[in-house]
Amino acid sequence: MNRKMLVAGSLLALTGCAGNVDAPGAGGTDDPDELETAPGPLRAGDVIAYAAETSHPYAGGWKQAITSPGAMFVRVHFNDFSLAKGDYVTVSSPDGAQSFRYEDRGPNGDGDVWAFAIDGDTAIVELHSSTGGGHGFSIADIGHGTIALAPEPLMSGEATPHSVSLARRPGGGTPDIVCASEGRENIACHSELNDQQGPVARLSFVRDGGMYLCTGWLIAGSNDNTLITNNHCISTQVETASLEARFGYQNTTCSGPVTAGVSVRGGSLLKTNSRTRARSRGGLDYTLITLLAPNDFEETWGKLIPTTAAPSVGDHINFIQHPGGRPKQIGYWRDAAHTLRCQIDAIDQTYSGTLSGSQIGYSCDSEGGSSGSPIIDAVSGNVVGLHHLADVNWFNCRNGGTEMSAICADAGSLISCVDD
Repeated sequence: MNRKMLVAGSLLALTGCAGNVDAPGAGGTDDPDELETAPGPLRAGDVIAYAAETSHPYAGGWKQAITSPGAMFVRVHFNDFSLAKGDYVTVSSPDGAQSFRYEDRGPNGDGDVWAFAIDGDTAIVELHSSTGGGHGFSIADIGHGTIALAPEPLMSGEATPHSVSLARRPGGGTPDIVCASEGRENIACHSELNDQQGPVARLSFVRDGGMYLCTGWLIAGSNDNTLITNNHCISTQVETASLEARFGYQNTTCSGPVTAGVSVRGGSLLKTNSRTRARSRGGLDYTLITLLAPNDFEETWGKLIPTTAAPSVGDHINFIQHPGGRPKQIGYWRDAAHTLRCQIDAIDQTYSGTLSGSQIGYSCDSEGGSSGSPIIDAVSGNVVGLHHLADVNWFNCRNGGTEMSAICADAGSLISCVDD
């Protein structure tokens, strides 16, 4: 091994930052033209062909087990979904522990319905009808999950199941690496932060023939139930309509059992801004959408407040996330010994073709599925950044996020920002 690699390895051993497999390629340089790998959401499965349908029109009920051998979860995709008034479809697990109901023309009113995920390789689809007379539906494809959405919880101090030692790439872009020791904890270990963690959700959605995972959060805005995540996660109305946002998927206590939480569907795409400056006004990597949720949903789960206040190097942060699609965790410490607090390490940076001077860097673990997480100022409780990049500095294994001040300026009245 040459001297440069020895020095790099020594520096890396001093940090506690985990690379984010869903966001490689930031490079730690202010040169937007440097060749880098674009971030992407964590792939959790594939869309595969499937053939099933009711008669058209249907008469009475219909029931079928939709099985995809080897799948960790199944999402059923209905086409031409149209039921008579009073009829409904349930998509359930074989034991009935999970069950979701769909009526009329589906939640979005267009007959195109991605049912919520059912754990395991089988979903039971049943049409409940007393008289018949509706059009029915067809199933032309399904989502075959390759990542377990209900794994065993990660105990404090354990290595994550996706964290492995990989060779680092010049200029950054190393997927899924822990530079030193794992510092994240289950969010329930910090009950004092319940107001901050409640609005954070795991996102599951469909795009380009795949099933994907990210993180998002309820943000104060002019529309009820507004959620923000990355543009490199969700950027179209089709992806928005396929979204299952699951709130409260976390441990009940620090080392206790995991609660399934509550799933709600994506509604309307409000605004998006591309990951890089390649497009007009790009480089902020955010998307705002509404959720099809009850009017009191924000009262139950809360919402986070973005701030235009500039963070400072050394400010402590809380990095709340769903790494690898697992139950909610927090980046609070940078090391397993809990001696190094997560903090802001750089401000006003330019990473991976982002808008000039729009980025913050921080030493705190992340992973595939963490994209779209809030970076919260530990003192004010307001959000200072939107996480989207990993390994932005090759020698420091640093993560990166877009400063909320830049997003506030671009989003305008769609979000409600404070200045402190």
